[in-house]
Amino acid sequence: MSQENVETLRQALEAFNRRDKAAWIAVVDPEAENFPPMAWPENAPIRGPEAIWNFYVEAVNAWEEGEFEWGEFIDAGKEVVVANQLRHMRGKTSGAAVEWSYWVVFEFRDGKVVRTRWFAERDAALEDAGLSE
Repeated sequence: MSQENVETLRQALEAFNRRDKAAWIAVVDPEAENFPPMAWPENAPIRGPEAIWNFYVEAVNAWEEGEFEWGEFIDAGKEVVVANQLRHMRGKTSGAAVEWSYWVVFEFRDGKVVRTRWFAERDAALEDAGLSE
């Protein structure tokens, strides 16, 4: 697994957690695409760093402040990393507690994230990345 790609993911998540849009966009390819989980109501592909950033910020606005973290990283080839993103969340209005755990297939081009595909299940992400168990 490319340690540079893993470091890019760490930088991107740290930038998002502190809402540093410029630092986050710096590690995202200008032609980036994001594919949310199919079960989400807003599951159409999102294209471009600005639109993806806005989608992510809007997705977490209903939740109390908190930080996302990385769980496991899985090597899926030189330019592909499968990663588990985690966060303990509580609704701002409802107070409902939720455990966020999604698996993301990240594709890189020239050291930047160019495509992300989100999955609720690890096996689905591994299959998408060509690593069926």
